[in-house]
Formats: sequence, structure tokens, C-alpha cells
Amino acid sequence: MRFCVWSLVVLLAVTVVVNNTVARLPPMPPADGDYISLQGKEIHYIEQAGSGRAVVLIHGLPGTHKDFEPVLPLLQGRRVVAIDRPGFGWSKGGPLPYQQQIDMVHELVAKLSLGPAILVGHSYGGTLALGVARRYPQDVAKLVLVAPGAGGTRSKPFDLFDARYAQFSGLPVLRPVLDVTVNQVLKRVAATAGAANAFAPDKIDPTYQRRLLSVTMTTGNLAAFASEQLEFDDTSRWVDENVPQIRVPSTVIGASGDQLISIDHVQRLADTLPGAELITVDGSHMITYSHPDVVAVQVNDAAGG
Repeated sequence: MRFCVWSLVVLLAVTVVVNNTVARLPPMPPADGDYISLQGKEIHYIEQAGSGRAVVLIHGLPGTHKDFEPVLPLLQGRRVVAIDRPGFGWSKGGPLPYQQQIDMVHELVAKLSLGPAILVGHSYGGTLALGVARRYPQDVAKLVLVAPGAGGTRSKPFDLFDARYAQFSGLPVLRPVLDVTVNQVLKRVAATAGAANAFAPDKIDPTYQRRLLSVTMTTGNLAAFASEQLEFDDTSRWVDENVPQIRVPSTVIGASGDQLISIDHVQRLADTLPGAELITVDGSHMITYSHPDVVAVQVNDAAGG
């Protein structure tokens, strides 16, 4: 019994040392864009000058505007706005419920005179773009949905566990203690597993993985992740019910090896979204990394001169 106690003490001591040395997360880099007030939140965005129809890039859950970095160079000459959704990336003020995010994108389009715009949504960003097209079709020239979270997609048990732990570890009374003892280690484990799932069967992009550690694993980003993940099933049901009423040109891009949103769900969405074109590629959920050219072609064809 005494040996077990001492073993636990030693293990805890080693964990604390590792947590505060080699496992310590890198600092969050400074914001690289501008801020706009939308739905009571300070939303961070970057803008690229150009002509033709404007393009709005909407990242997933979790994520940041930088998830579209491989695509941006292929959109040179286009006016492009890429946002950090509420609570994510460098945006300030915490998360927003899905329905308010729909209104937020509408407000963004109006304030920056973007409409009708090409909405490019990756993963949950596609889920959000569908909601905008349903409520504000006048804002949308085309949908480009990249591995979108729809077509019957639902949360997996480990997603909900991660969300609950993120909520728990973010409680003000617990966070200081957990940050000193185990949080840095656990966040590194979570970031590694998350990147592996997102990029499988492809190789993990090292820049993306570093951003998971320095940005996505911050307290504010984790709070937004937890909020959206715990509401996702209700969000997805609402989207699936409303998809048949959407009447805007749409392209749905899915990956055959996607381990987060299966190609079956993407196919189901394409079958129920009126007039949608389905494009299937190989590789992972991170199509913006594995096939940025496929995404860019759809945008450039719709954007015109």
C-alpha cells in the first residue's frame, strides 16, 4: 500500500514537471487582420483585395481563418474575406449559438458590401453556410461546401466527452490548478489526436499542428469548441430539415478517406440539396490542405472576372 502511494506521488510530481517544461504550450501569436463588430462580438477577419464576386471563407469546429491558407494563393485577384468565427481564433467575446451565427454572416456581408458572395464553408463552416443560404439567399451567389457537417452527421461519443472536459477544465475555480498540474500535457495529447483524426490518412501538416497548440488550445477557443460541439446534434438536425428548401447554386466536395465526416454523409447532403454538384476526392477531412486546387477552381469559376 505504501509503495502504491509513493508511486502515485512520484507520478504526479513527474507529470507536474513535464507539464511545466517540455509540455508547456507555445504562446498565442498576435492577430494578423482586422476586427468588425457583429452580433455583439468582435470578429477577427483578414481581407484580400480583388475583383469579381466576393468570397467569404468560413472555417470549421474548431478552427481559424488560417485553415484556408493553402487555398488563398490560388484566389489571387479575388476579393476574399476569411473570418474567425465567434470564440475561435483571434475573435473576441466568446461563442455564439448557431442561429445567431447565421445572422452574423448576414451582417458581415452587409457591413463589408460583399453580397451576393460565394460562401466557402469547411466542415462546420459548411453547416453554417447552409444556414445562411436558407435564411438569406439574397446574400449567396454560390455555396462551396468542403467536407460539410450535414447529411445526417452527428456527434460521436468522444466528441461529447472532449467538450465536457473542455467545459470542466475551463471553470475558473479549477483552471489555475489544472494548468499547473496536467492541462498542458492533456492539451498536447488532444491536439496530436485531433490533428491525426483530421488529416488521416494523410500526413499531418506541421503548421496546422502548431496552430492547434498555440491558438485552438487556448481557454477561449476551447470554450467555443465545447459550446458548439454540445449543440451540434440540434444544429445538424435543423440544417438537414432545411436543406431541401435551399435554392442557390451549390457544389459539395467530399473526401473518400475522411474519418470525421464520411463520404456517405456528404453524398446524402448532395442528394437532398437541390441542384447540388458532388465532387469526390481522395484523402482526408482537411481538403483545404490536400486539394486546395479543387476548392479554388470552384470559387474562381463562380467568381468571374
